[in-house]
Amino acid sequence: MKLSKLFISILVTGVLLFFVACEGFLDVNTDPTAPTEVPENLQLAALLGVFSYEVIGNEPARTTNLWTQQLSWTGFAPSSDNYDFDESDPNSFWNSSYTVVLNNARELEQLATENGNHAYSGISKVIQAWSFAILTDLWNEIPYTEAFDISNTTPAYDDQELIYSEIFNLLEAALDDFAADSPETPGSHDLLYGGDIDRWERMTHTLLARYHMRLTGAPGHNAEEQANQALSALTNGFASNADDADFQYFSTAGEENPWYQFTIDGKWDTRDQLSAHYIDLLKDLDDPRLPIQARPVGAVDGSGIVAGFDPETPEYEGNVNGEEGGGAGNYSSIGAFYSAANAPLTWISFAEAKFLEAEATYITQGAAAAQNIYEDAIRASMEKLGVNEGAINEYINGLESLVASQEPQNDIITQKYIANFLSLENFNDWRRTGYPGLEPAVNPFTPSGEIPVRYPYPNSELQNNAANVSETGVPVGYEALEMNVWWNSGN
Repeated sequence: MKLSKLFISILVTGVLLFFVACEGFLDVNTDPTAPTEVPENLQLAALLGVFSYEVIGNEPARTTNLWTQQLSWTGFAPSSDNYDFDESDPNSFWNSSYTVVLNNARELEQLATENGNHAYSGISKVIQAWSFAILTDLWNEIPYTEAFDISNTTPAYDDQELIYSEIFNLLEAALDDFAADSPETPGSHDLLYGGDIDRWERMTHTLLARYHMRLTGAPGHNAEEQANQALSALTNGFASNADDADFQYFSTAGEENPWYQFTIDGKWDTRDQLSAHYIDLLKDLDDPRLPIQARPVGAVDGSGIVAGFDPETPEYEGNVNGEEGGGAGNYSSIGAFYSAANAPLTWISFAEAKFLEAEATYITQGAAAAQNIYEDAIRASMEKLGVNEGAINEYINGLESLVASQEPQNDIITQKYIANFLSLENFNDWRRTGYPGLEPAVNPFTPSGEIPVRYPYPNSELQNNAANVSETGVPVGYEALEMNVWWNSGN
């Protein structure tokens, strides 16, 4: 059920005022003078709305998909596209993750636990686990154990191995909550699943599989053991495209899809377009998803969508990453399936679940055992996008089998990269596996000229928590971009 813009505004404003922060570390500490009776349903709607917009659909996906070359900046250089990304760039995301998302999720968990409303508590734990995973995947060591102590304005940083153990604990605790009786359950205020806790449970199992696969190359972890744990989780994970976590947006002003707001609507900017690398990949594969994932050249210019644009012979072209572009009108923009004002934003999908299963099966049982799962994953992606069955079959039949391939994992991850179009997972998979193969952008700002593998700590932390940042050993400046996170340190 669609909640009105006014209602959403009231929810978000009310809850953010409820959680207004006091002076201190990232302003995450709860103001003890704030009202404490905001009901769970109002908190939940605001939490999910902010998480979707600020975490899933904002900075992390936009920057990392420049680095993994699905997107390219078509304006003046330098930019994040060629790794001109310093301590000022991630400030907003870091602060909103702690101040708004995590602080609010923890408050929701506490209230729901006090009231015995386990469904709400479970959802809040999933959002916490997901948020901490994104933070640690981008920064490695982050505040966790001391982050929400109101008496401590300079919390210590915890190592990533500990953070990951807590992520698994939170997700398992969420599953316990979902299995428990809950006097009150969310309805339309659950803006993702409309109160369907079974789907939240299947998504939680799928997230467990994602994070088990994340650690296949982590120090002290065995790839086969991690893959088996992922396969175990997936037995209770997503079962079809109907389970996809698609957060709905609307055409009304202020309610539009984040990709529309940031890359299509001329009120913001339209120069994050498609990369030449990605367009060429789809062309080389004769992939029927090309006209769905990309708009034709000229469909979007500096003012947004070009009214009445209807080319007789559409062309699809991308910009070379790092090169100064000729403006939005000369390249393909993100396709309307993903970037229409009312397009849903996919948080995690059944197609991703099948690719996780295919890779885990390949690791544990080999290419032949993974083949049918791999094909099912591609099919799920194409069916979600509305590709007709004949084109799907022709595409799959034209691909080299995993058994015949010289690099089966490369094939699996490259197809996952296409299916996970615009997802932060592309960056995580590329760092973890080295696939798909990428060449650095033109005129890179990293000292070695290589693609970044992490974010630098934000200025807010350098200014307010400098001693603990220093303890991480991560330098200030572009050198920080080249320091691997823990789970990637063996690659």
